Amino acid sequence: MSQVSHVDEIGLLYIALARLFDKPGEAVKLADEITSLAESLGVDGFAEFFKEAAALDLEGHRVEMFELAPRCPPYGGYHALGEDNKERGWYMHQILTYYRAFGLEVDVKKELPDYLPAMLEFLGATRAVDDLGRRTMRRDFYLRFMKPWLDKFSQCVEKAGSPYRHLAKALRRLLELDFEASP
Repeated sequence: MSQVSHVDEIGLLYIALARLFDKPGEAVKLADEITSLAESLGVDGFAEFFKEAAALDLEGHRVEMFELAPRCPPYGGYHALGEDNKERGWYMHQILTYYRAFGLEVDVKKELPDYLPAMLEFLGATRAVDDLGRRTMRRDFYLRFMKPWLDKFSQCVEKAGSPYRHLAKALRRLLELDFEASP
C-alpha cells in the first residue's frame, strides 16, 4: 500500500504494528524507538512483545501464526464472516472502496484488502486527514471492518500464548486512543 507523507505519532504506531505483523525483521531493529513512542502515548505491550520475541525465530513464529495453515488468520473477513463465507468477496470490495476513496491502492494479487497489516497501514496513512468527512469515513472503516472481529483475533493469539498477544493488546489501546477517546 502506498504511504501518505504526513503521519502523526498514532499513525506511526499503526505502521509499526503493520510491519511487526507482516515483516517483523526490520521493525525489530527499531524496538527501542517503537517502545518509547508507544509508552509516551500510554500504549503498553511493545516492550513485552520485543522481550518475548527475542527468544524466538520471530519470522518462523509469524509464519506459523499467520500464514500457510495459520493458527490465527490475520484477515478481518475470516473472523467477521467465517472461513468459507460467500460474502467475503463483497466485504473485501467494500474495504477497497475505502482505500480508494483516500487515494490508496492495494495490489490484490499480493495482499487481500482485509489483511490486518494492510488495514493498519490504511489507518496509519490516513490518520492525519483534516476534513470532517474523511475523519468520519476513517471512523466508519474502524467500526465496520475492524472492531467487530478484533476481539476474536486477540483471543486467538492470547490462547496460542504468542508474543503477538501483546501487540493485539497494544492495537486495541491504540484504536481506543484513535477512535474511542474524546477529541
